[in-house]
Amino acid sequence: MKDLTVVYLTLNRTPIDWATFHMEALVKAVGDYPVISVSKEPLNFGLNIIDYGEPCYSNIYRQLLRACHRADTEFIATAEDDVLYSREHYNEFRPEADEFSYNRSRWSVFSWEGNQAIYCLRNRISNCSLIARRELVIEALEERFARYAGDTIPESLMGECGRNKLEKQMGITLRKQRDWWSTCPIIHMNHPNGSEVLQARKWKSHGQLKALDIPYWGKASDIAQRYA
Repeated sequence: MKDLTVVYLTLNRTPIDWATFHMEALVKAVGDYPVISVSKEPLNFGLNIIDYGEPCYSNIYRQLLRACHRADTEFIATAEDDVLYSREHYNEFRPEADEFSYNRSRWSVFSWEGNQAIYCLRNRISNCSLIARRELVIEALEERFARYAGDTIPESLMGECGRNKLEKQMGITLRKQRDWWSTCPIIHMNHPNGSEVLQARKWKSHGQLKALDIPYWGKASDIAQRYA
């Protein structure tokens, strides 16, 4: 299928060894799908867009909107530089035209746990696993930024499209959200270089389900130590 564009978002902050490992896995997962990369530094990965915005939650969505305007496929899927993606993630599911879908088969690893790291399944959606119709994403994000002039959306209100609790607080259209689970999971690396730099260790805790080793990706401790 060529109905989907992968939008890759990076701040170019991850360690070199991790960045190399991550890109190898991402290229394998993406296959022949077109890619639009948004980065702080020039990147030879698909169509590259330079991000001049200040790192924050609202800028993530502003850059996603920029990329969606450049894409020409029916669907878009996000990819982030701290998430390992599987081919199944991009190939097994497409949502309905009015749905924002999130892959809930997303195991988290905390980099600071090193060789003691475990996988955990946390009960929340994440923009890193978004797949949705491109025009729906554009419609929803443009409504957000029109509602708040400039970059005045409070960071406390920024969150995933289809998260109705936040949409109600913003006073914008409530849109549908759909969960799904890929047969081969994706792996979300939590680390001190992310959007929640000062908060990461304080509020991020292990999820309800835990594992030491999972098929395809191997041991959590091996994944964590790649981010060192």
